[in-house]
Amino acid sequence: MHLLVVIYKMITKYPKAVVFDLDYTLWPCWCDTHISTPIKSISPTEIIDAGGMRLSFYPDVESIILELYQANVKIIAASRTGTPHIAKDILTKLHIAGKPALTYFDSLQFGQGSKIGHIRSAAKELKLIKELQQGEFILYDDERRNKDVIKINCHFAHIEDEIIGITRDIFITEINIWAKRKT
Repeated sequence: MHLLVVIYKMITKYPKAVVFDLDYTLWPCWCDTHISTPIKSISPTEIIDAGGMRLSFYPDVESIILELYQANVKIIAASRTGTPHIAKDILTKLHIAGKPALTYFDSLQFGQGSKIGHIRSAAKELKLIKELQQGEFILYDDERRNKDVIKINCHFAHIEDEIIGITRDIFITEINIWAKRKT
């Protein structure tokens, strides 16, 4: 008989805030160019737009959001979308553990420009400016250009594959890289 040993990566420490880009990080499209309104729910975890496109979160998003929420980590959305009303509609219609995903986010930051502005605005809104300065923020994003957030002491976690988006492995690996740098 063979014994299979599975080693799970564990998180030993969480940051004060985790920032998520939306498009191609939490879901597989750009909400401002791929989605046609109105949007309707098919189920708590899937929506359909006016053109018949179906959309749901990437597979690991629900468990990641729930884990952060249960660990009392502030959850922030930061998107360059030109259609924040569509992003909010998606976050309202897609559910996590029976509740609209929107309810898990402590701050929503939308608009053009650098993610630095989004993160600073969220830190101010949530009264976490000191924590941002101390490097207690992580941004998960599919666009390398947003790596500039390291200038404000925010850890940048790149989502390399737009087909699979954020995964549990990427989530844990990047938090552990961040935690190691903090020690």
